[in-house]
Amino acid sequence: MSIDFSAPFVDSLDFSSLIFNQADGVFMQSTNGESGLGLALGSGAARGLAHIGVLKVLEEAKIPINIIAGTSMGAFIGAMYASGVPVSEMERVALEIDWRSMAKILDPILPTSGLTDSKKLVAFMADLLPARDFDDLEYPMAVTATDIDTGEAIIIKQGDLLEALRASLAFPGIFSPVRFGDRFLVDGGLCKPIPTDVARQLGAKNVVGICTIPQVRKQTPETFLPTSHSKTEPVNNRWRDIFSSRRIEQAFRSAIGQDSGEEVSNNRKLPNIFKVCAQSVAIMENVINELHLSQNPSDLIIRPSLEGVTLLEFYKAEEIIAAGEASVREALPNIEDLLQNA
Repeated sequence: MSIDFSAPFVDSLDFSSLIFNQADGVFMQSTNGESGLGLALGSGAARGLAHIGVLKVLEEAKIPINIIAGTSMGAFIGAMYASGVPVSEMERVALEIDWRSMAKILDPILPTSGLTDSKKLVAFMADLLPARDFDDLEYPMAVTATDIDTGEAIIIKQGDLLEALRASLAFPGIFSPVRFGDRFLVDGGLCKPIPTDVARQLGAKNVVGICTIPQVRKQTPETFLPTSHSKTEPVNNRWRDIFSSRRIEQAFRSAIGQDSGEEVSNNRKLPNIFKVCAQSVAIMENVINELHLSQNPSDLIIRPSLEGVTLLEFYKAEEIIAAGEASVREALPNIEDLLQNA
């Protein structure tokens, strides 16, 4: 058996012996996923609501799901499904989300390691999740996170489910890192935006990955930077302006597509901190996805059409879920072939 030791496995919240690696021991693959489908639900923030449409169509087609690996929003939706939450209930909750409900979940703090705290997010998840521990789930499941200090991918498969999800959803710069023992963890999408290899390590023989990160639009690179003729603001005034209530509100509006940012001299808009963080992660995740696909050509990757949907546009849930449904309906023959030819 070939085992990938590239990512530590966090087995519980007891940190006396929680990291399995090549020096410490062997992570044994289970065999209960060989007859069904291993589902790898990727990151994507609001775009991750497409996973609801994916699950809806798989259920309608009676495709058996035996193992789930999730990253960020994919981890949350995967956890709800593995907890026994009906897809119809997930869809109902998603369709009720608007800007006001989002504002209640976000808990602004003095910017140090993040702009918002995740305590209200955990309370929101707790209201929806009947499970509190990985042992309470109906399917084997793993959640990915990233060690912000070492860059390691951390795979959590036992222990406190809510804390694991909180870590996997900790989008850099927006949510503060989550402390796990001596580690500080952030969004798993930095290392494993589509955790297909994690699903396979859990024992899945047939793995379908769902990618909800749109491909980054690439323009022709320029060979020089034009000279700026604008006046330089004093440093103190510039920072005071950045953290004013008006600019923070503009940043949130831009993140949900209601504003583009600050105007610059060539009529383009200067991206704000939310857009910078989101686009930076999207660029990294696209590169990681390309590498992953080149190294794992047998994986089936499904990519819903989500161009134009931004980071926090949860109010577009109906459109996003429909995109997830359409992508899987189109891919159903490939999924059935994958199961039959295994």
